[in-house]
Amino acid sequence: MRNTLTIVYALLCLMLAASCVPQKKLVLLQDKPDKADQANADALLKAFDLQRPIYTLKPGDVLSLKVQTTTPAEYNFLGQATTATTSSDPVLEGYTIDAEGNILIPTVGKVNLQGLTLAEARLKVTEALKPYLTDPTVNMRFLTFRFSVIGEVGSQGQFTTYQDDINLMEAIANAGGFSPYANRGNIKLIRYEAGQAKLYTFSLLDDNTIAQANFYLQPNDMIVVDPLPAKNIRENLIANVSLTLSLIATISVLISRFL
Repeated sequence: MRNTLTIVYALLCLMLAASCVPQKKLVLLQDKPDKADQANADALLKAFDLQRPIYTLKPGDVLSLKVQTTTPAEYNFLGQATTATTSSDPVLEGYTIDAEGNILIPTVGKVNLQGLTLAEARLKVTEALKPYLTDPTVNMRFLTFRFSVIGEVGSQGQFTTYQDDINLMEAIANAGGFSPYANRGNIKLIRYEAGQAKLYTFSLLDDNTIAQANFYLQPNDMIVVDPLPAKNIRENLIANVSLTLSLIATISVLISRFL
């Protein structure tokens, strides 16, 4: 009976030891870290040629348009209107590109921006405003770059960014980073293009992923982070084994007392 209890306790100790991580491996910016754990921050490990995509505007995109000008305020038809509310949705105040690729600017009329980059669109709007405003300076932002992240991350959901070149790792960081059981070697990307849902997979264990074209997101992309098999083992197998071993230990103690 003692041998049985010894085996049970030994198994429990092994399971606990396997789940432990040394404190020295977790604390950041230590005064005297182990030399084996140190790396040379000034040494370039590798360089990648980025395939950074250039996003071109499409119908349905919403843009913010802020214009600075030396035109007197009373003649500036794009000046900020005074509203009773203290907060508002930027998308509702933006300029939506219609089915023909145009935005409608007061007084100016329609300006076609379809297929242009943000830089090109900014220049075109500036030229369109010059007959009406003195020395216009246009600041344009993309308001509808949304993406979703689900699965093994800190905070699942849909996110909006004001940058048009967000990459996969930045998107996951927006979602709170990986959970402890995230499968970093098999991340799925669902992209909607031309009436199709296209599925891509990535491995963030491979540094060459940085150089892939699809490393950068497009609006409405969805990222799916699958769990590692260890999650199922931890939540089901180990829990069941622990329960079984506890029952065995309890029964063994009871039997030893009554024999």
